[in-house]
Amino acid sequence: MRNKHARNILYILPSRGWNTKERFAFRDLVQAKEHGYNVMLCTYDDSFVAKLARKLEIEVIPYRHHFINRFFSFHRHYSLKTAFKKGHLDIVHFYDFKLLFSLSFQLNRHHTTALIITQDNIIDKPLQRFWYRPLISRIDSLIVANKNLLQDVIGNLGLPLKKVEYFGLGIKYEEAINPLQIAINFELYHDYFLAGTFISPGLTEHSHITPMLSALKVINEKSPAGKKSKLVLISPIEFQAMPFLANLMRDIQTNDLTEDVLFVTTQDIIGVICRLNLWISHTPEELIEDYALSALIHEIPVIVARNFCSKDLIEEYEGVGETYKIFDARELRDKWEKIILGQAVYREKTRLYKFFIEREHSYKTYKSQLMNIYSKSVQRRVRLFRKK
Repeated sequence: MRNKHARNILYILPSRGWNTKERFAFRDLVQAKEHGYNVMLCTYDDSFVAKLARKLEIEVIPYRHHFINRFFSFHRHYSLKTAFKKGHLDIVHFYDFKLLFSLSFQLNRHHTTALIITQDNIIDKPLQRFWYRPLISRIDSLIVANKNLLQDVIGNLGLPLKKVEYFGLGIKYEEAINPLQIAINFELYHDYFLAGTFISPGLTEHSHITPMLSALKVINEKSPAGKKSKLVLISPIEFQAMPFLANLMRDIQTNDLTEDVLFVTTQDIIGVICRLNLWISHTPEELIEDYALSALIHEIPVIVARNFCSKDLIEEYEGVGETYKIFDARELRDKWEKIILGQAVYREKTRLYKFFIEREHSYKTYKSQLMNIYSKSVQRRVRLFRKK
């Protein structure tokens, strides 16, 4: 039920996946709703995030876009007319820089609507060109999802420092759930080394998982430290609904890993992570996966895809995990074996650093900072453009 006296926020998230970006966007939306804002979500009607939003009785506006001009970098366009028909928008919060051209242009006449963006990837250099400057100046606040992006954002966008914010990913420490709520009894596998990874509902092909299967086959042939491993594939939706399942099962059978790959369907991913010995990230688009950070907070070592952010993480918290070149099964196998042989040391390192990781990505800090940004952005707009 909408409160006519509350501020209205429109979240724009054109995605069918459920990766780190979608998860913290949904977390923003839920926090704003709990704070008393009227929230609307614009996304694909058949996306996983749309299904979750409808369960919370959040209004979903179907996202439809078209190309403005193939010569523009920012080619996506979404019309705000549908949202404005439902009332004045106090805040538009989006998570894809390709929408900047369209949204900045449309909000040019709506002076009291704040424009906020969360950026989780590097900024393209063409944004420095002069014709983007009026569009960039329309941004009221830019929230970076990784501290390594701060210099990139400041250098390539030229935004004032007061408009750029970083306060972690807002990860909440969660206790392990009751084992009876998970389809697989992990007590049966206490003699195995359990490595887990997340399978997004939006994943359309399994090339990211293939190196893990190749690494698993060799690992189990060698059995380092006298232990065999099992790979736990975790998803919030049924695997039967995924288009690549047939090809994945064929690869599993080809590598003779039918008994070594476990499929777990659950909404509580953290509850499963707590029962693992290792967490593996496999998505090249994500600079840092939030589930990898959650694993570290729960004292589980990680192997993450190598990039400038993940390397900095492992160097800052030395000994909590390893990095590997994406799609390189040989390097993944070596790092996997290294963690098996040094499991006690890696566990001790994660126990040592988990406090610092949890403090940097504190849920309470994130929530208060986000609500503060919303309030300040709207108040600044109203103050600057109030009617004389």
